[in-house]
Amino acid sequence: MKAVVTSQAMARADHHTIHRLGIPGSDLMERAATACTDVLAQQLKPNDKVTVCCGPGNNGGDGFAIARQLHEQSVAVSVISVAAADRIRGDAAKHYQRLLQCGCPVQHISRDFELSSDTTWIVDALLGTGLTSAVREPYDSIIAAINQHPARVLAVDLPSGLCGDDGVVRGLCVHADITVTFEAMKFAHVITPASLLCGQVHLCPIGIRFDETPTTYAVSASDYHRAPRAVDGHKGSFGTLGVLGGFAGLEGAASLTALAALRFGAGKVRILCDQPQSARFSQPSVMTGHVQDLGDYSALVFGPGLSRTQRAQELTEKLDLPDIPVVWDADALFFLNSRTRSLGRVAVITPHPGEAAHLLGCSTAEVQADRLSALRDLRDRFPHSFVVLKGYRTLVATPHGDTYVNLTGNSALATAGSGDVLAGMIGAMLAQSESPDDAVLMSIIRHGMAADHWVTAHPDHAMIAEDIMSDLTRFT
Repeated sequence: MKAVVTSQAMARADHHTIHRLGIPGSDLMERAATACTDVLAQQLKPNDKVTVCCGPGNNGGDGFAIARQLHEQSVAVSVISVAAADRIRGDAAKHYQRLLQCGCPVQHISRDFELSSDTTWIVDALLGTGLTSAVREPYDSIIAAINQHPARVLAVDLPSGLCGDDGVVRGLCVHADITVTFEAMKFAHVITPASLLCGQVHLCPIGIRFDETPTTYAVSASDYHRAPRAVDGHKGSFGTLGVLGGFAGLEGAASLTALAALRFGAGKVRILCDQPQSARFSQPSVMTGHVQDLGDYSALVFGPGLSRTQRAQELTEKLDLPDIPVVWDADALFFLNSRTRSLGRVAVITPHPGEAAHLLGCSTAEVQADRLSALRDLRDRFPHSFVVLKGYRTLVATPHGDTYVNLTGNSALATAGSGDVLAGMIGAMLAQSESPDDAVLMSIIRHGMAADHWVTAHPDHAMIAEDIMSDLTRFT
C-alpha cells in the first residue's frame, strides 16, 4: 500500500523535515530535481531539446534545479520563468542563482510567449500541488500553449492546474505524459478524472518524513494476498453464501455471483429467488431455494437480479436480516434509502456511479466529476457500512475512517456482469470469515488483476464476466 496525502499534509511533512529534522529546503529541492532528471534521462534521445517552464514558488525552484542539472549534463535546455527575477524568493531563489551561475539563460515572460518549435520535451514546474481554484492569466495561456505543443510533457509533482486534494478538474490543466512526485502520492494522482491527466506517475523518495499517520492508501497487485487453506478443511469450513436475487428473467446475474463466489473459495452457495426450479439455473455446483427460506448462512449477497419491482422493494424493506455480513449490490441498492432495518452485522454497499447517483439524489455526471466527494457523501449516508464506489480506480470507504483507491483494472471490466462477479467475490470472503477490510480490498484488487491479465493477450473490448471467473483459477 502506498500512502495518499493532501497538499496540506505534504506541506506539514516538508515543514517537519526542514525545521525539526534539520534538512535544508534547498537540499530537498535538489533531490526532487535529481529524481526528475533521472526519470527524464531514461526518455531523452541524443538530439532532444528541453524547455523548463517555472513558476515563482517551490515548484519553480524544482524547475530551476532541473534545468541546471540538465545543462550540466550537456542536454540542450531553455528556461522560461513566469516570475520576474525579483519575485523569486527563498529556496527557489537559491536555485535560480545557481542556474544563472552555470551559464544557462532564463527568459522571463508575463503573458504572451511561444514555445520553440524544436522543443521535444517540456518540464512543467509552474504551480505544483497548492492550487485550489481554476488557473488565471498568465498561467492559462501558458498551459494552453503547452497542451497545443507536440512535445512530450513531464510534470513536477502535479500537472499545473490540478488541485492535489481531490480528483476534480476545475479548468485548464497541463496534460502530462509523465508526472514525478515525491515521497507520497496526492489524491489527484490516483483519482479520476484528474489522474487521467497525470500520465505515468513516478513516486520518488527524497527524504521527507511524516509525523502523522495517513488515512488514505492506494492498493495494487503487490498488495494482494490470500492465506492458504487449512489442509484438513472441508466445504463446511469455508462458509455458506446466500445470493438473494435471480428473479424471473434475471437469473443470469445471480448465477454469475454464485459461480464467482465458488471460484473465490466459498464452500457452498445457494441462490434464493422466486422461481428456484427455473431451467436457467443450470450450474450443478450451485444450489437454489425460495427467497422466503432464509436459512443458516455465513454471509449474504443481496441484489443481483433482484429486479426493481414493487415486490422487490417490499422484500428489501421488510426482510429481517440475520446477524451476518451482507453485501448490498445491484437492484437492492435502489431500495436502500427507504430501508429502516439493520443492513447486517457487517454491511458492504457496492454502487456503480449510476447507483451512487440514485442513492445521493444527484446525476451520474456529478458523481464522476468528483468521485471522492461522492464517496464521502455515501459514507456519511451509511456510516456503519463499507462503501465500494465502483469504476475506474474503484474507491473504498471503511466505517473506521480509512479510504482506499484501487490501482488495478482497466476498461475491459466495462462489461455486463462484471459487478455481479465482484459481489460474489466479496461475499465469498465474508462467508469464509475473512476480515471485512480484507474481504473488500482483496476482492477489488483481484477483480482488477483479472482485467490486467486479460489485456496482455486479448483486446480490451472482448472480455466478458465469465472471463473474470476463469482468471480466478490462475496463480497470481
